Amino acid sequence: MERLLGARVRLAIAAAILLVAALFAPRLSGPARTASLQRAIDAVFDELEQRIEAERPDLALPVPVRLFPEDAAAAMLVEPARERVLASPHLSLSARGFRIRLLYADVPEGMRIGLAFDETSIQPIEIDRTIPPVRTWAIFPPLVAIVLAFATRRVVLSLGVAIALGALLSATFDPLEAIVRATRDYAWKSILSQPSKLWIVVFTVVLGGMVGVTARAGDIQAIVDRLTRWVRGPKSAQLAAFVAGLVTFFDDYTNAVLVGNAMRPLFDRLRISREKLAYLVDSTSAPIAGLALISTWIGYEVSLFGDAARALGLSASGYEIFIRALPFRFYCVFALVFVLVNVLGGRDFGSMLRAERRAAETGQLLRPGAVPLSGTTIASLRPREGVEGRPLCAIAPVAVVLVATIVGLVWDGGGFSGAHGSLLSLAAWREILGAADSIRVLGIASLLGVATALALALGPKRLRLREALVALGLGARSMGLAVLVLLLAWGLEAVTRDLGTTDLMVATLSGAIPAAALPAAVFVTAAVVAFSTGTSWGTMAILIPTVLPLAFHAGGMPLLLVCAAAVLDGGIFGDHISPISDTTVLSSISSGSDLMDHVRTQMPYALTAMVAALVFGYGLAGIGLPSWLSWVLGPAMIAAVLFGLGRSARPAEAPVATAETAPGA
Repeated sequence: MERLLGARVRLAIAAAILLVAALFAPRLSGPARTASLQRAIDAVFDELEQRIEAERPDLALPVPVRLFPEDAAAAMLVEPARERVLASPHLSLSARGFRIRLLYADVPEGMRIGLAFDETSIQPIEIDRTIPPVRTWAIFPPLVAIVLAFATRRVVLSLGVAIALGALLSATFDPLEAIVRATRDYAWKSILSQPSKLWIVVFTVVLGGMVGVTARAGDIQAIVDRLTRWVRGPKSAQLAAFVAGLVTFFDDYTNAVLVGNAMRPLFDRLRISREKLAYLVDSTSAPIAGLALISTWIGYEVSLFGDAARALGLSASGYEIFIRALPFRFYCVFALVFVLVNVLGGRDFGSMLRAERRAAETGQLLRPGAVPLSGTTIASLRPREGVEGRPLCAIAPVAVVLVATIVGLVWDGGGFSGAHGSLLSLAAWREILGAADSIRVLGIASLLGVATALALALGPKRLRLREALVALGLGARSMGLAVLVLLLAWGLEAVTRDLGTTDLMVATLSGAIPAAALPAAVFVTAAVVAFSTGTSWGTMAILIPTVLPLAFHAGGMPLLLVCAAAVLDGGIFGDHISPISDTTVLSSISSGSDLMDHVRTQMPYALTAMVAALVFGYGLAGIGLPSWLSWVLGPAMIAAVLFGLGRSARPAEAPVATAETAPGA
């Protein structure tokens, strides 16, 4: 009954939001007109830049130009055209530059824009384009995706409905034309015909398969077992769990399932509560996977960043944006810092302190009346009985992927040719990452990694070939939902590009939200979406195509990097405190904890790290203060909270010989 009531409340809230948006939409006619102009200018100048490179090799870049409107109607094009030229690496404004004549006319199909470049020469360039206008209804597809995900908690359904709505709007409610557009434009042209997107799918699926092979061969379990050998008491056991979470950096699902199941018997013997184990598992899995340079996450993140960069005409690759945004990943790092200070300091507060005292004093690992999430772990992540796990066999495939990625990026980006200068230079690495096809390199590196994993998994006391291939298939299949969300995210991105949603959002919000407040606003928005949907990946898919252009137009590349980090970290925080998050549920299952007890005890800790990230991270970054200040003040606040509010749950760091068996142990 409570669940049904909660669903009805969420549906009512979603309906109210959409109703308010429908009433507010007509007021966006002014921004829609501005967005239409900017979109038209971008289209004709994009074509001009391409044709100058192809047809006028005699001109050195950037080409100096000057703007001349044909008449009063064309005069309104001058300012957006001027901004476009100033942002272009191919053009520059000059009083003595080549003449660009601008023409404009309203036609039933939209805006007709004319452009004539260097008309007096023997090689003039003339462009005549009719651009469909941006309508106020362009805000609805991504908005429907967000509110429907909140109401139904089904991201796949929400993204699918948003794409269908976008196709109908684009086709002016002609159902047959909408099907054609969805199939031709949003599926084939935007996804299936683009090699870069197919490489992302290859990378994600193959890396999942690699994890499945190494887990089934017992190699990941062997690493965890090796870490537990030096455990002497509750503090060292918790530190071992933290380190095991860091070591299993390449996949959050693997991290949550393996570390929880491996450490649970040890934690039970030492009278450490199941809530504490679930917290340690959950608070290392997604943050470390989200930060790692090689993981099942990075291909997805790089793809979304790359699409946004190309839409903005930036030369930076998705991988470059990811790396340059790392100094602003405040929540992920602060969450890990909180875990480390909590473990080393031996202090807890709130409901976690009560849980730890209950376990230490009475041996009750679970709250009386708690219902631990039972069930088996994912079969593909369990070592086969009798297999001999080898830690190096888990490390080697990851090392191969990492080395192959680095070498491949340098090779593909021209680093070995010396064209970008010394490899010891940070500027050279930026140019290399910008020039390299990072997505293809990641895909090839993942294939080398899975081949290594398969080769090392075979042999006496290891897996047979058939078993290894089955584990490969199961691991790859575990990424199925992630790939489906990724494909739908690309489809929604194509919808927003077709309708001009990003242009409308930029025109509406430019100046409405101060640039200084944008990173914090983005972080909070991402957190709300992720909490409501239970998925950080869905949050990234919904927000990145809209947020990054808005940030770039408000503050250029520096603000884009901060807001890119804010989307990723806000999604992970919302995922942490959401009871419907997959990693929250997996952490509870593998730890044998009651789901809501896990959410209740983890939330104050996650909120502390969030406040540190919001105030001392994105708040300070938004006003332009150096990032080192955030890295000093954030951890200082975390330490102050833990040592100010925290208390020790046990008098001494002494191993406990026995513990009462908990329900569901």
